[in-house]
Amino acid sequence: MREATTATTEPAAALEAFIETTTDALASLGADEDTLSTVTTAGDELVETVTDEQDRREELEERVNTLEAELTAERETRAKEAAEDRKRLHDLETQIDAGLIEPDEASTGDDTAAVDTPPGPSTPQVQPPETPLEDVIRIPEHLVESNLTANQRRARFVATDIHEYTQRVPAGRAIKSSELRRVLTAGADTRIYTQTVSRVIEFLDELGGEDVQVRESKQGERVVVFDEAFVNRVRAHQRHAESNTVVTDAEVAR
Repeated sequence: MREATTATTEPAAALEAFIETTTDALASLGADEDTLSTVTTAGDELVETVTDEQDRREELEERVNTLEAELTAERETRAKEAAEDRKRLHDLETQIDAGLIEPDEASTGDDTAAVDTPPGPSTPQVQPPETPLEDVIRIPEHLVESNLTANQRRARFVATDIHEYTQRVPAGRAIKSSELRRVLTAGADTRIYTQTVSRVIEFLDELGGEDVQVRESKQGERVVVFDEAFVNRVRAHQRHAESNTVVTDAEVAR
């Protein structure tokens, strides 16, 4: 019996050897055929159960190894994308600072769009951007497609009209991740997945600096909170851009 146990390393094989040894012992003691058949049948069922569990364990181990490999690859890809995103945004900021790209440049390139109009309720004073996210918002439309990734464009889409999508809270204005997903879905032609929402939140958080905070609600849902001053600067820029568009259209009509 000891030799049968030590000769096998797999649980199922060891169990088969044990059952065989047991039935041989019972036979030598004069057990009848019914008893031997019962023991053999029960043993076979037990071996089958052990074999199935062993197969499941091996499949699970293989799945875990695959997931670990995929996770490692995903982390490497995201790190590479993040580095490329930072470089792209840095290049854009450098061009804006150097005057190669005007933050409020109209897509027509018409300099007559800028008109000396005193600040008022309809044409508010525009403040310079204070965060990279505001720089992204002010990138001319005809440069957006070629200079921003898909998720950066989604973050820009949300931030541009953030006052329309957020609710007032003590810390400023906030939007839940579920609401953000609905906004992105409404503005896209494709299905928005949870991973996409997470990437957009990451961009808003990273590019918004101290003016954008990601928190968690009591229900465990992520909430993006925008500082009120940030929202006001974005709204002022939008109103100024809309005013310039109206003036440009009037000049063309002449």
